Amino acid sequence: MDVLNKGSIGRRILKRLVSFIIVIWGVVTLSFCLQVFTGTDPAEMIVRKNSIFATEEQIQAVREQLGLDAPFHERYFDYITGVATGDLGTAITNRQPVIENIKAALPVTCTVIVMAMAWVILFTVILSAISVIRKNGIFDNVTRIICIIGICVPSFWLALILLTAFAVNIPIFHVIADGSIKSLILPSIAMAVPIICISTRVLRASVLNELKSDYVLYAKARGFSNSQIVFGEVLRNALPAAITLFAQYCAALFGTSALVESVFSIDGLGIYLMESCESMDVYGISGAILVCAVLFVLFNTVADILSSMICPAYRRKRV
Repeated sequence: MDVLNKGSIGRRILKRLVSFIIVIWGVVTLSFCLQVFTGTDPAEMIVRKNSIFATEEQIQAVREQLGLDAPFHERYFDYITGVATGDLGTAITNRQPVIENIKAALPVTCTVIVMAMAWVILFTVILSAISVIRKNGIFDNVTRIICIIGICVPSFWLALILLTAFAVNIPIFHVIADGSIKSLILPSIAMAVPIICISTRVLRASVLNELKSDYVLYAKARGFSNSQIVFGEVLRNALPAAITLFAQYCAALFGTSALVESVFSIDGLGIYLMESCESMDVYGISGAILVCAVLFVLFNTVADILSSMICPAYRRKRV
């Protein structure tokens, strides 16, 4: 039986890896199309940035230097080769490699997101488990109201409230983040709260659905308490829905963190993407979007594989 389970997991992992490669190829292709069909001429922007009186000959020379006058298939092949070797082009704004700009911005964003996801895991499991154990009680009803409010609250507005409360009125934290772990606590909380509220409701509903299963009736007949049943088997079988949601939000934060980062003056990936959009830097935009898309696909693939390993029922359902 263990051999069959291992073989099933192995086939599933192989299937997901193949799907991952195909989707990544599609993402890279769309990123290339973003550069080509965006309607912005990078050569003209580079020349105009240095001189507003640039001639068409100068623009054409830069266009030839960048290979923008090459046939579509040659540019596509060069782009695929460049992405495979870590070359995402040269940013128009600072004339630095895009990959270097992303490497400089990514660590602080990763730190904030990791901290935010730690809050999400901790509070989602605790709140949803207690809500199920005390279903329709005071705690469950209060948690429901708080979650509804938290889902409706924009993260940037919450960031402003937290900044005003705990950095201005009560100066526990700095107004401008200095890169330390302490200075990233408020941004991580601002990112985490809406996700906690959504994940708590999803996990609670999933757990309640699992409580209708036959094995739960059998466990109750054997005299197990609600806490033992919830934390013993039910929570593990209810995790796939929460894991998938967790992975999607975790990956999405890389691209949507700009508003929170701008409130706390954090030079992260979100700010870099926003500044690239403001300056119409097609290489910076496509590079940042490509990284966010790859992370999104990667997180979802890992979440799917992890759900299969944690929950046998999910594996039987999906394979």
